[in-house]
Amino acid sequence: MLTLPPANAVSAINKNEVSTVINKNEISTTGKVAAHVPDLIVYGNLSQEVPSIDNFDGVLLFIDISGFTALTETFSSGSSFDYGADQLTETLNQYVGDIVEEVLIFGGDILKFAGDAILALWKVYRRHINDIITLALKCSLSIQQEYGVHETDVGLTMRVKLGLSAGHISKVIVGDNKHQHFVVIGRAVDEVRLAQNLAKAGEIILSPNCWELCHRKLIVVEKIPDERAVKLKYIKDVPTLDEEAFYERCTLHLLGNHISESPEILRQASVLAPNEELEKGLKKFVMRNVSKKIDDDQPLEYLSELRPVTIVFINLQFLGSANISHLTKAIQEANSFITGTIYPFRGKINKVFMFDKGCTFLCVFGLPGDKQANESTQALDCAYEIYKFCAMSLMKIKVVSIGVTSGTVFCGVVGHHMRHEYTVIGQKVNLAARMMMYHPGVVTCDEVIYSESKLPYYFFQEVPVIEMKGIRNPGPIYKYLVTERTVIGKAYLTKQRFEEYPLLGRKRETDLFEATLEKFKVSQKSHIMLFEGLFGYGKSQLMAEIAYLGQAGGQKVVAMELGKVNGSQNFFTIQTLMAILLGIDTCKTYDARQRILLNKIRGTIQDSYFCLLNKLFHVKFPTSEEVSKMDNEKRKAEMEAVLLKILGRAAEKEFLIWIIDEGQFIDPASWDFLDNLLRAISIFVVMSLSPSEYKGLILCSTATRILGSMANTYVKLKELTPTVIVQKACQDLGVVSIARELEMFLIQRSHGNPFYCEELLRNLHLNNVLQFCVLEEEGESEDEWESLFTTTTLKPQESKLFENNEKLSYICTVRENVKLHNILLPPILKGFALSKIDNMNPSEQMVVKCAAVIGVSFSTHLLLHILPKGTKVKMNQTLAALVETHVFECFTEGKSRLTAKTMDIFAHELGNLPKKTIAADGPDSDLGLVISNSIKQEEAVIHCRLMGFCTPLLQEAAYELWLKSQKTKLHLMCAKYLDSDAHRCKCCGEGDFVAFHRYAVDGMVWETALQDLQDVLEQDNVSAAASLIVSQTILCLDAEQPEEMPMLYQTPLNIEDFFRAEDAEKTFLYRLDEIIWLLEYGLKKVKMGGSCNCEETVEYVIVPLSHHCMALGHNVRAFYYLLESAAAYVHLSNNYMAFTYLNTAESLLKSLDPKQKIINPFEKSVLYSLKGEVCYNMGQFNLAKKLVRRALEFLNKGFPVTIVGAFFMSMVESSKHRSYQKKTISCETSSGREKRLAALYQQCHCLSLLWQIFSLDPSTNSKKLAHLAALMMVNCAEESHNECQIISSYMEFSLCCQLLGRQQEWMKYEAMVIDRSSHLGIVGGELATIAKLVVSLAYMKLCLGNLPLAIQLGYRGHQMCVQMKKFKLDYSALANLFSALFLNVRYKESVQVLSWLEDLSFRDDNVIGKAYFISGCLDLLLYAGFSYKPFQYCLDFTVASETNCILMSQSGIMLGLYSSLAIWFARLHLWEEFKEPFEQARRLVRRTSGSLSANYGFCKFVECEALLLQRYIDKRPEKVREMRNKTLKHLELVLTQCSTSPVYYPRVYHLKAYVHLMLGNDEQSQTFLNMAFQSCNENKLEKSWLEFSKEWWFTGVEPMEDWWLKSAPDFPEWTLGMSAVDLEPFDKNKYLLKMPKSDIDTQLAATKNNDQMT
Repeated sequence: MLTLPPANAVSAINKNEVSTVINKNEISTTGKVAAHVPDLIVYGNLSQEVPSIDNFDGVLLFIDISGFTALTETFSSGSSFDYGADQLTETLNQYVGDIVEEVLIFGGDILKFAGDAILALWKVYRRHINDIITLALKCSLSIQQEYGVHETDVGLTMRVKLGLSAGHISKVIVGDNKHQHFVVIGRAVDEVRLAQNLAKAGEIILSPNCWELCHRKLIVVEKIPDERAVKLKYIKDVPTLDEEAFYERCTLHLLGNHISESPEILRQASVLAPNEELEKGLKKFVMRNVSKKIDDDQPLEYLSELRPVTIVFINLQFLGSANISHLTKAIQEANSFITGTIYPFRGKINKVFMFDKGCTFLCVFGLPGDKQANESTQALDCAYEIYKFCAMSLMKIKVVSIGVTSGTVFCGVVGHHMRHEYTVIGQKVNLAARMMMYHPGVVTCDEVIYSESKLPYYFFQEVPVIEMKGIRNPGPIYKYLVTERTVIGKAYLTKQRFEEYPLLGRKRETDLFEATLEKFKVSQKSHIMLFEGLFGYGKSQLMAEIAYLGQAGGQKVVAMELGKVNGSQNFFTIQTLMAILLGIDTCKTYDARQRILLNKIRGTIQDSYFCLLNKLFHVKFPTSEEVSKMDNEKRKAEMEAVLLKILGRAAEKEFLIWIIDEGQFIDPASWDFLDNLLRAISIFVVMSLSPSEYKGLILCSTATRILGSMANTYVKLKELTPTVIVQKACQDLGVVSIARELEMFLIQRSHGNPFYCEELLRNLHLNNVLQFCVLEEEGESEDEWESLFTTTTLKPQESKLFENNEKLSYICTVRENVKLHNILLPPILKGFALSKIDNMNPSEQMVVKCAAVIGVSFSTHLLLHILPKGTKVKMNQTLAALVETHVFECFTEGKSRLTAKTMDIFAHELGNLPKKTIAADGPDSDLGLVISNSIKQEEAVIHCRLMGFCTPLLQEAAYELWLKSQKTKLHLMCAKYLDSDAHRCKCCGEGDFVAFHRYAVDGMVWETALQDLQDVLEQDNVSAAASLIVSQTILCLDAEQPEEMPMLYQTPLNIEDFFRAEDAEKTFLYRLDEIIWLLEYGLKKVKMGGSCNCEETVEYVIVPLSHHCMALGHNVRAFYYLLESAAAYVHLSNNYMAFTYLNTAESLLKSLDPKQKIINPFEKSVLYSLKGEVCYNMGQFNLAKKLVRRALEFLNKGFPVTIVGAFFMSMVESSKHRSYQKKTISCETSSGREKRLAALYQQCHCLSLLWQIFSLDPSTNSKKLAHLAALMMVNCAEESHNECQIISSYMEFSLCCQLLGRQQEWMKYEAMVIDRSSHLGIVGGELATIAKLVVSLAYMKLCLGNLPLAIQLGYRGHQMCVQMKKFKLDYSALANLFSALFLNVRYKESVQVLSWLEDLSFRDDNVIGKAYFISGCLDLLLYAGFSYKPFQYCLDFTVASETNCILMSQSGIMLGLYSSLAIWFARLHLWEEFKEPFEQARRLVRRTSGSLSANYGFCKFVECEALLLQRYIDKRPEKVREMRNKTLKHLELVLTQCSTSPVYYPRVYHLKAYVHLMLGNDEQSQTFLNMAFQSCNENKLEKSWLEFSKEWWFTGVEPMEDWWLKSAPDFPEWTLGMSAVDLEPFDKNKYLLKMPKSDIDTQLAATKNNDQMT
């Protein structure tokens, strides 16, 4: 190693400038910038004017690392880009960094990093050059010995070959005051490259001049045949040579190179003290993309990423006669032109280097901060301009060669932390370099550039295939033609219309076109129709559809599509449109064009004016004397007049429609002609436009005036709805259905953009993710977990009930073990997102990238925690800017915006809207107002805790920019920060979503001291002292009822209701009133807990924690949080998300080694029980039963399989239960008991599910098993000694006994529940238990048909939910209360409750609450005969929400909604509209549970079938038998299922009576009708309808008038303050179930005879 000179040695930069920051292990900004620049520049004269030339002597070392190409291909083509980038960065910087360090140790200066090569310099005086050559050779030998062969982790070998030269060198600096570059020129530079080319791996070659100047006596070489260069074998070991003295001498020789004096510092320049002037000068040599991040104090590793970019390699070969002066001037001119050409399009010069009379510029488009959506076109245009300039304007130029490629490459810092450079490495970089060298003298591009440039095909020519070094399968390579060829009429629409591929989602636009066209035909005044939409919105497809519609209507349609290049081609648009109109666009010769043209225009214009068309249409009419006398302006005017005459004659014959796709590319001359044309002739023009700000265009004044006319029809295209996106996916794939997870993947990632959808599907197909299978007719197939969400389709396959189609239908699913959320974005979509990210400043980019690690939604506190130090201080300001630019949205803002969007789902901006002028005025120039608004925005952000990405695509793209090591660090920070908040909200009692979950998992309890169970109550919002006060107050209230206690909603217990309530129930109701009064009036000074934030916790804490832990490889914690996420989503009624996270958890479990037993049995039990619960909620009862039994096995809790085993176990459990009831309950909180409690609570959960499943089966054995499961659940609860758990289990046991017909036990346990609940405190979990109890009791009474008591409990349950802010519970409370009031025909109150439900659900944007509300609105329309919301509103909501994963997992609710829509259409005989909702309902029937909403939905579906049967009897006799059998089967099934909700027995019997009446069974019909009357009880709604039916069917003397049909569809609307008199007309608005006109017996007999004949 070199020995440093004495301390008093001279230096160009004072030693004091080596700051004390060394001791603090910090580097100044000046030092950070200097690390990107060689010492040759750092210590040079930065004040010289450019171009400048400095001459010196030195030794050059060229280090070429072979294997880079294969290495970059291996990593960049891997399946996971983050892994490839991370491993590539690590491999490069470890290996290259070690080599760089070796050079620095030997005093060298790293001049350039050129891809897979390093150029090093030892600057020295000529007289000492021999010593320095020896030093460089020692360095080379050391590099070969230590790093000559390096095995990488992926099995590739990297090798080094070196070349040395010495002699005169010239440093040339080119550029301007902002950007500068340097190159080294001279014989030594040329020779070092030649020497390296002669070397093989492991060899060191000395150039001829180097061999001449070295110490030949010290060096042993081997001559190379036919070459003057020599190969180094070794350096002699000379005993007389003093190594220490040699190094001291070399140190003195290199003194001017400013090597560090300290052995701890390899490079003095990297630890420079802050020097503003020096820093400013050095930054000229560093790309602005990098220097901005240095200024923002961002870590060095944050500069590295894999990203799609466009590479432009430019090689200038000069004549041999060019000297240094010539070269300097030429390089300066080339650099200036290249910079001026590419910088406006965000292109950057990354490297400039020169070897062998050739200068090479490496330019990159799309670096961080520079991404543009159309960079391929821009790069190709720039390459062509650069080629023309360099080939024609540079002195001594010999050949100009340019290669242009596009693709994903590594962009980042390569080297040592003391000396590194920002560079690009990858297959596409190598390909561009090879294309440049193997195709000299032309501009070439790869296939990606060819396709993405959107230029006409005739601008390119495919070149012959040439084998290029290091390049495999480059694909087609095209030469960009230097001479543009004008081709007439070759600008047709690229999108074609196919009958089997109809346009989706644009019916309103096409309808508007047809309506506007009709107006034009009447007025015969020219009109322009503009369709504006972002890239990918389907404008071209829409133009093709409009062209078809125009032609189908008998109009003459001329359609064309423009490209960017056409905007600069004079008169191109009009020339092309006229050529197509005249039919000469397909002619290949002058003669053919001239012959057709002559036939078209003869008689329209004078013969002497034919020659005016010669230049325009490339024909050769003789020039007339009259025309020859005209000047150019006159000829142009006359030529346009001729065209107007031709068009005028054509317009007289038929209406003309011009369709121009991408109209913003019309050239100025064509705009001027179009302006005159619109004034002179009646023509209809349709244009599609991309927003001018999106394309960065400046339109001419004529274009601005025409487009801004108020007379135009302007249509702004919106994104496609989720429904249409799924339909499009089915269309593109040729299937009738796609998997549910694929639906959500496309909806979430396409953002309504059809092109995005296509790209996503193409990417999935190329990666072999999709699989296709034949769709089988639904039958009694075995339930499968994987297909739980698969068969729901958005493009429903029509049932055989409607048509016979023997063609096979396919469905598309996702291959097993493929997780769609792990699929990386297609490069083109990532490029779009990066273009937005790159338009941000460095602080904004860093905030976006860090937020992306957290997720689509994130908390600002966590974001602040993980941001780099330099970005933290400006976080609020940065967030405010990102919110303003719609990158982020505040949580509350997003909610309110979504609500507004939902309230007006299909509000399209269609019609005659005023079109704003394209060149709009700039923003308000009032600086004070701007600052004020900025401050307000920042203040709003400061108070915003939760935020999210407006566009998830942006989050995904930003996340992929991180390297794996960076992600790991950030994920760890996030996980540690979120850990303590991963529990239920305070309102829900905190704790895990799976009770005592963390205590049952080893390693999950990380606190030093655990709090026992009693502490949970103490941590609640209401203190223990408050609990005591409340209890004492209640005792006083029991003794003396307050006189002024407010009645709830003016609904006191009336005499009739009071009579029906048992004494215990009356007491319970009074107690509830007391509790509500205390909550509302008595505890105002006690702080309540606030609303439930569990949904927020799940979304922003628990789900992110599962992702962070999976990313970190912490499998135990990841599994824990995945189960917590699933449990939380089940708690929030989002079965689909629960299904998703359970699948993820199961995949993780399968990936682990079962022998290691990482996951304990308790967690496996939780997994299976949650799967069982999701299956139960989705109606998969058999599968649910298997899964729950499996869960109990993991808990060592046996459950009998046979009825004999159940008998004996019942005896044991009954005995155990009696013994528990005799014991005194004590709350044990001993240490270590939590694990046992976790198991007990889990057993309770499993047994609760089990009894509910068994209760759905009407068989005696199943009823016994249901009773046993419920009893075992009660015993587990008793064993837990938790009063809340015991009361909840008693409540369930009471419900079970009710459903099983065990009245005595039911009444007993219901009374026990009410009694024991009186001992609960009005605090925390106990108060929550009371609220749940009230809502459950109300639900139970509703199911039983005890409507008055259900109403009383419902009101109180709602009030408690309001006071406790339990809004999630309130949705079901209000929905059940509405049902009870509605069935009791208390319309006024039911509408009031419905309005509360509307306010609550739309305020919180809760889709289940909205669905309950819409269902209520449909009930009013169908069965009450008045309207609260119009039918169209309900239909729009259902269609818009049918892809909502939360709502679609609620099969019972959706069954009711679809069936309601189908009933509406069937009653109005709109059978085409009936098909889709009926099919959707039919698919959901077998997935319904035994819940109240599911049974009600099933009843409605059977009503649909009854109406369909009535139609078939009249219209489709061949379908009657099949429909009859299905209807009767479903009637029996729904009757059985309604055993859990007898309140709907009257509806089922009513429908049975109607069906049997249609089938001619009058006696049975009357029997069922009587049964319906007997089972009505308080169901006054059904009773009134039954009375109408009875009169209509049997007792009516005269035919009744159907007031429902008479009022439909415009029913009277409900208004506030309606009196009883106002309500009377509604009573007769009942739909009459009519008899078919045809005789059923005749129809069935005919069908039977046909079957026999067949």
